[in-house]
Amino acid sequence: MIKFKDKLDKTLLTFSSFLLIMMVILSLWQVLARYVFNISSPGTEEATRYLLIWFGLMTAAYVFGAKKHIAILFFREKFSGKTVILFERITDILIILLTGILMVYGGIRVVLLTSAQTAAATGISMAFVYAALPVCGILIIMYTIHSMLTGKESHNEEVGV
Repeated sequence: MIKFKDKLDKTLLTFSSFLLIMMVILSLWQVLARYVFNISSPGTEEATRYLLIWFGLMTAAYVFGAKKHIAILFFREKFSGKTVILFERITDILIILLTGILMVYGGIRVVLLTSAQTAAATGISMAFVYAALPVCGILIIMYTIHSMLTGKESHNEEVGV
């Protein structure tokens, strides 16, 4: 189970890194094309926007799996160990339910609704763009189930600004 999570982490980091590199390349090309070569490159801005959607959601899934997301520590500090564990289990179940309904089911519905639409400049199917929602939702559910099965508690720390 831990090997699976490690492989999933590495895959998400690699994919996110690839998306980030592609966004930088496309942005550099857009600036060079516009200001140096004096030509327009209409598809680069749109493609960068869609890559940013995928990058944001895949990175959010990774951060969620690493348990480095934002947490409210009020309950952890106020209650005993058994109560905190109960709160974490209830939270995990709520995360699975809400993510399943909103991101997976809702995301699949959006993908189906937009499957006939294409982006204006690039011609990319909008279903591909919105597919990031159910994919991210499934990854978050997998990370939550892994956390529940391994019994790992979140050890979130407050970060000073």
